[in-house]
Amino acid sequence: MAERLDRLTVLGHALGEGRLMFRDRAALRRHQDRQARAHLRWVAAHSPFTARRFLDAGLALSQWRELPPVDKAGMMAAFDTLNTADLRLSDVLAVARRAEDTRDFTPTLPTPRGPVTVGLSSGTGGNAGAFVVSRAERLQWAGVVLRHLLPGFPLGLLRKQRVAFLLRADGGLYRSVGSARLDFRFLDLLRPLDELAAELSADQPTLLIGPPSVLRALLDAGATAQPERVVSVAEVLEDDDRAALERGFGPVVQVYQATEGLLGLPCPHGHLHLNEAHVHFDFEAVGDGYLRPVLTDLRRATQPMVRHRLDDLLLLSDGCSCGLAARRVLRVAGRQDDALNLPGGAGRVTVWPDFLRGAMNRVPGLREYRVEQTGAADLSVMLHPLTPETRPEACVQVRRALERSGADATQVRVIAGPLAPTPPGVKRRRVQRLWKGGVP
Repeated sequence: MAERLDRLTVLGHALGEGRLMFRDRAALRRHQDRQARAHLRWVAAHSPFTARRFLDAGLALSQWRELPPVDKAGMMAAFDTLNTADLRLSDVLAVARRAEDTRDFTPTLPTPRGPVTVGLSSGTGGNAGAFVVSRAERLQWAGVVLRHLLPGFPLGLLRKQRVAFLLRADGGLYRSVGSARLDFRFLDLLRPLDELAAELSADQPTLLIGPPSVLRALLDAGATAQPERVVSVAEVLEDDDRAALERGFGPVVQVYQATEGLLGLPCPHGHLHLNEAHVHFDFEAVGDGYLRPVLTDLRRATQPMVRHRLDDLLLLSDGCSCGLAARRVLRVAGRQDDALNLPGGAGRVTVWPDFLRGAMNRVPGLREYRVEQTGAADLSVMLHPLTPETRPEACVQVRRALERSGADATQVRVIAGPLAPTPPGVKRRRVQRLWKGGVP
């Protein structure tokens, strides 16, 4: 009975989501204002950390857009007084890490308002994050995902749908809506690729969800599935990945998701839009058109996200052919701490990851790569395959990208070598700054 009620709740959220796909920007803003007023009153009354932030800033709740932002490190440091379920970070981490070790992701934590699901982010920015969601939040999240991702919703529910998701951890979020017509299969990324490829080919899912690097590896391992839709999650979706996945599997859309919440979803035309019906976004300009989001989740209550600064870099568009008012994301360009800091004509300059990724995409025969800044003027370029053709061409393209970005390529040492395989379950980062000297 409880499972049936859950499925009906999820379906109700999915159907209600249609009313929140605003086509008028002013109507969307009015909706956000209404949500924020009620939500922040509740959060400030139940989250001591959030209440203290307003008091310390001398701001009323109505001035929430002026609240100084907090980042993931600050959120984790204040977790015990930020969450509204009387949870302790040590308990959350213990349950989440035990689940990662045992690969059993069903355990929850009890709270006065019912059990909560817990999990860990992969910590690619140097700060692993914990997340907690209540049953109500989990069901609402599943409804939103169902509405935006299921091929042909709602008529798609009239036929059997097989959903395969390849993730590092199974938090049960996707399976919240499982039924006789919706079969969900979790494929553990820590299993051997040939096993995953064989299972995927046998299952023939209608919806395939996973990180693009893993999905490409499955193609190389012989996977022959033909889903109606491929959903890229967890990593930056680059043009070469999209092209390969569309050739091998089928149409590709992207979901923008993090520890901080469900941040972006595909529109009916397949383009990525910010999830502005549920999350308010402000932006900090960091140069060259790149924006760093500061978000306020208008629904999430167990682990409130109020004026939370992300480290991601976004490029936005002015509009979309679908007509939706939510802003379109042209590219999730990576993390700001992956931007390289190199010698330039008048000091040091920032080289955005996009420039390096574009350069490497010009190298014929290159299958995979990683570019790391290891010193003040040192770049390590790791290539697969490393051949007499890819090595010199990669170095040439990297130096051209540096010059286009304003860096002095003559001062930068570029060393090319072989690329070691990424360990299973580790998120791919193709461009990364390991050297932190002189960078705030």
